[in-house]
Amino acid sequence: MLAFEHVTYQYDSKDSPIIEDLSFSVETGDFVSLIGVSGCGKSTIFKLINGILPLGSGTIRLENTSGIPAGYMPQKDLLFPWRTIEKNISLPLELRKTPAAEQKEQAARVLEEIGMTEYAQKYPKDLSGGMRQRVSFARTLLTGAPLLLLDEPFSALDALTRMSMQEWLLSEWSRYEKTVLFITHDVEEAIFMSKKILLVEDKPIRSLKSIDVPLPYPRKREYMARPEIIALRDELVNMLRKQVKI
Repeated sequence: MLAFEHVTYQYDSKDSPIIEDLSFSVETGDFVSLIGVSGCGKSTIFKLINGILPLGSGTIRLENTSGIPAGYMPQKDLLFPWRTIEKNISLPLELRKTPAAEQKEQAARVLEEIGMTEYAQKYPKDLSGGMRQRVSFARTLLTGAPLLLLDEPFSALDALTRMSMQEWLLSEWSRYEKTVLFITHDVEEAIFMSKKILLVEDKPIRSLKSIDVPLPYPRKREYMARPEIIALRDELVNMLRKQVKI
């Protein structure tokens, strides 16, 4: 689905690259988490994939069957407060100049699938944080992109809502058969959700350590108590702690 081949990127304001000669790939249909310390360049990778930042050197290859490189869901939901939930979800369709009747039909279908039909004519202010994130994800789905880039979408939620949203997102990923690249600072979240974890090993980013998560889908919370999972969590935390400079 996605391949970086010897990619380098440097911000104009910096003296050295934030990404240097980086190569990695993501397979179609996978759920992959990208973890690393704050400021290491994870979000820069997303911006390069979506073309928000110009590629310095190297190649980024995308399996692009929809005409849209990737759907992007940021940490903040970025819903427009003056638009109803139906109109917020319909925004990608509106930008593609989809006929109004089809916009309404597709929005209704997705709202039903995420269990929010009754909120179609409500506004973002009327929703809880978890509900707003569900709407944001639904809007990302309606881009039609096969690759979804999710940048810490649950970091602002309380612990119980976050757990609920993790389970909900996995069910939606399975339903829609998308490929997901997911940024998180939470090691347990990465393990619970991912088929594979890519760990930023250095700064600038020159390589990503690939770790397969030895758990089946659908995921169950009790899996997190398995000895091999506890050992994996501790290993990942230790690798991240070595990169933190105090």
